[in-house]
Amino acid sequence: PSLATLALRNTFRKLGRVALTEGVLITAGAIFMMVVTTHYSFTQAIADIWAGLGFDVFVVFSAPQRIEEIVPLVEAQPNVERAEMWLWSDANARIPGERDRSKDVQLTIQGVPRASSMYRPTLTAGRELDVKDGRALLLNQKVAREMGLTVGDQIELDLGADGDTTWTIVGLIFDLINDQTTAYVHEDTLNEALGRIGRASVARIQAVDNRIVSQTALVDDLRALFEARGIGVSVARTSAEDRQEAEAQFSILTTILMTMTVVMAAVGSIGLSGTLSINVIERRREIGVMRAVGASSADIGTIFIGEGLMLGLFSWVVAVPLSILAGRPFVEAIGKVIQFPGRYQPSFSGLWIWLTIVVVLSLVASWLPAKRASQISVN
Repeated sequence: PSLATLALRNTFRKLGRVALTEGVLITAGAIFMMVVTTHYSFTQAIADIWAGLGFDVFVVFSAPQRIEEIVPLVEAQPNVERAEMWLWSDANARIPGERDRSKDVQLTIQGVPRASSMYRPTLTAGRELDVKDGRALLLNQKVAREMGLTVGDQIELDLGADGDTTWTIVGLIFDLINDQTTAYVHEDTLNEALGRIGRASVARIQAVDNRIVSQTALVDDLRALFEARGIGVSVARTSAEDRQEAEAQFSILTTILMTMTVVMAAVGSIGLSGTLSINVIERRREIGVMRAVGASSADIGTIFIGEGLMLGLFSWVVAVPLSILAGRPFVEAIGKVIQFPGRYQPSFSGLWIWLTIVVVLSLVASWLPAKRASQISVN
């Protein structure tokens, strides 16, 4: 019989012993592929959020500026496609009628231009802001859950010296800005509540050139422009920087899970090496017979390497459907724990990465047993 046939015939000779090794490798493989899918799902969710924000560069001014002055000034600069002025304000939120101020939740209220072409929120319930809305508000879904509020409920905002105002929640959104403590309203309505007209504190800019180097250069140009005009700037940066920071937070979790998986894979590899080593000891007579009929050292070694490789490939074949079946609930469970409602999006790159890993581990684990087997003589 061929060497491949001999390797296949001997691979599952001791099912109990093989089952323990395969169990570890299958579990490690399934978890690895689910972690890759989780990372991809979260990364795509973050990308969708930032795409919905619609800007490439933003500038936060030290004090509110006149919208009619800043927008044409920014849009006249090179590499600027469009600019919008947004209004940011801090507020303490509470359920109307709640007297216990210790239950207040601090929010960052973002005033969106009524005719904004940039902002496209990631809704989890309700609808977007309508141009006809008055005191309508989009609330971060995390805050809404903590406060026990939903679409259609009212929320009271304490704007400090400008007093309390009541707003109606028309939609819940998924948003990572300011640690998920954001709410969105119309800029002119917020200005009215603050006793101001036509002023805003943040410029959001779409660039003509989407390359990071060009956007970074635009940030520097805008800083220089406002400094020359005596306009104070608190923050100026690209949206890509914010997105990278958000992705880094979730990369920590996936890195920890991936490390655990690698440890499991290493344990499985050691178990595979141990299984093959025991097989070599138990089959010394068989190896001697093969030697007597003309099998070379290379033939003997190839058989044992083939057995290790088949065990590794078998674990991959079983782990793939398991990871696909468990992928969605795994992503949802992780998202629930960290309060990140990322949408499940399968990543098939994890399948091929794990295939490469398991092949390498199998070859490494098989090398020493195969070498020992090839050194057994006919005597």
